Order: sequence, then C-alpha cells, then structure tokens
Amino acid sequence: MLHLLLENLLMRKSEKMIEEKIEFQAKNVFYNEEMRFCRSIFSLAVGAIDEQIALLDAFCASGTRGIRYAKENKNVKSSIFLDWSENCIKLAKENAKKNKVKKAKMIREDVNKFLVNNFHEEKAEFNFVELDPFGTPTPYLYPTFYSMQKCKTFYLSATATDTAVLCGPEKNACLKNYHSKNLNNEFTHENGLRILIKRIAESAAEFNFGIEPLFSISDRHYLKTIIKCENNAIKADESMAKLGYVSYCSACAWRTSSKRAEYKCENCSKATEIGGPMWLGETSSKKFVEKMILLNDERKYEDKNEIGKKLELIKNEYGLPVGYYNVHVMCKRKNTKSVPKMDIVIEKLQENKFIAIKTHYSPVSIKTNAGIREIESAISESLKR
Repeated sequence: MLHLLLENLLMRKSEKMIEEKIEFQAKNVFYNEEMRFCRSIFSLAVGAIDEQIALLDAFCASGTRGIRYAKENKNVKSSIFLDWSENCIKLAKENAKKNKVKKAKMIREDVNKFLVNNFHEEKAEFNFVELDPFGTPTPYLYPTFYSMQKCKTFYLSATATDTAVLCGPEKNACLKNYHSKNLNNEFTHENGLRILIKRIAESAAEFNFGIEPLFSISDRHYLKTIIKCENNAIKADESMAKLGYVSYCSACAWRTSSKRAEYKCENCSKATEIGGPMWLGETSSKKFVEKMILLNDERKYEDKNEIGKKLELIKNEYGLPVGYYNVHVMCKRKNTKSVPKMDIVIEKLQENKFIAIKTHYSPVSIKTNAGIREIESAISESLKR
C-alpha cells in the first residue's frame, strides 16, 4: 500500500510546479503537494531562529523545502542540497538556479555516509540539519550528532511519517525503532510526538548534546519537531532528566506522567497501561511560537489562516500537563445521549478556575489542568444547557 502511494506521488507530477511563488520542476522525484502547509510553517520556524543558518537539506528530492527556507528567510546564508539520486540532485540544481538561491551546493551521496564523513572536516559547513525521510528519522540521528560534535550549537528539524509505529498498533516496531512503548489511546498523537523527541534526546546525550524543542507539531500523516542542540554535558543530563512515563487507565481515562510509572489507577484502582519512556518536558517554546506568529502575519502564505490558528493552539498548550481529553470518547465511555459543545465544556472548566483550552492535536479534544472527575462534572453540567 505504501509502495503504491509512493509511486503515485513520485510519478504524477511531470510539469512545472508553483508553491508560494517558488517555481520548480518535480519530474520523476518524490513531491508531496499535501506537505505545503508543513513546508510553510517550518519555514516560519527557520525564520524565527535568532542566528545565521547554514542549511543541510538531506533527502532534498526536488529541493523545494530547502529552496523555500533559503528564499523566504534572510537568516539562511547558505544551503547544501543532499540526495543519493542523480535525478534529484540534477533537478534540485536546476530549481535552485531558477529561483536564484545564493551559495547553493549540490551533493550526491548517501545521507549517513555524508554525515559521518563530515566529522572529519575541519569545520562543519552547516548548522541546521533537515531530516525529512520517508518513514522514521531514527537511522539518521546517530550520524547527525556524530557529525556535529565540533559545533557548540546546531539545529535539527526531524520528520516522522511512521505514525502507525509512534501512535498506532505497531508496538514491536516502536520498541525497535524508538526504544519505547507507545500508547494507542485517545491522546496517542501527543504520546507519539513525545516518543520522537525522547529518541532524539537519547541520541543527542550520547554525544553530550542537550536539547530544547522549539516547535513541534502533529499534523495530517506526520509528526515533526525542530530542536536546538547544545554541546554541553550538563544540558545533556538535564535533557535526560525530562524523560519518564505516562500511566493511563483505559477504564476511566485517568492518567499521570512522572519519572516513575504508576501501575494502579488513583481514580478507580484498576491496573494502568504504561507508555514510554517519553519526553515529559515542553514540546514547543512559547516565545519561539510567538515569533512564528508574528512572521506569519507578515507573509502571504496560501495556508496563512490555517497556520495562524494552529500556532495559537500550540502556543496556548504551553505549561499544561501531558495528555489531552477527547470529549467524544469520554461521552461514549459514560454512555451519554449526546455530546456537548466543546466551548461549553471549556467554559465550565474555566468557571471552576481551571485552565482549559482546545488543542492542536484533535478538534474534539481539550487540554486542561483539571482532573478526570472535574472534567466529567463539566461535561455533565454542559449537557444540561
């Protein structure tokens, strides 16, 4: 099935394409038109970084992402377009030239081989690594951190499209690829994103890099994060201290997150399911997201309104506990005759002095610092209106 999808995406585009004023060819290379939103929102993230960027666009394919990063952000001073395919490098070169991308270097090489060999260079030519493979980015994490050991700071942007592994039923694959147990429950996409960040933190710590997630998102068929990596043993220890477990009760939806797993539900005393280890720290920086919001206001992206709404939701999630509550799932669990409006449930929780917001992970879910009983009470009160 994945092979057929890949083949369709690979072969259906043969004429010139235009994306946010970038004109390019995508003949016989992988190009997913549905990822325009992703490329736009992460171009904002690149622009929000307060330093000069030397970009490595690994798996560059047509070069569209790297070209957009370079053209839309003044802080991108140079770009390396890397791919194993001769056709990809040829097209990326043509596309970069057509769009007048300055200081663009084309390299045909296996990604891991290139990264490992980079360690032996006197100085790295890049300080921003874009990893956007088909599937999991985990095979490329160790070579990335190995290659960047001479840098005090660099940035990593990693995409995972293996959502069935991180968020779904593929538990064995999650253990193999991410060294964690996933939880296929109503807040599974947040679990998956936190497992991805945890796996990056582990690879980073092996080379004494600490991490700070600047912006992370669960959207469509992918999970993606952009992370600041600092070469500092103390910061690496601090990152590892943010790993832990999520304990979840499938009977009543109670959950908690901590360094130690809780095997008994505090609400109904039944046995819990344990997910992790996963990242329990913030998945985005509020100040960084605010910078992205300002940049989005200045630009005229086709997805500007959707991007703005998504960024506001992610900004508001800052500081709230791990996990979100799906109102539809909770109503089904309680066998209610109907489902209340989200805004009313949030209003009820806020009236009771709790923080309650909509979440970017799901349009029918809320994030809150209220407990399970307070949420159930708010739902019951909302149904009376």
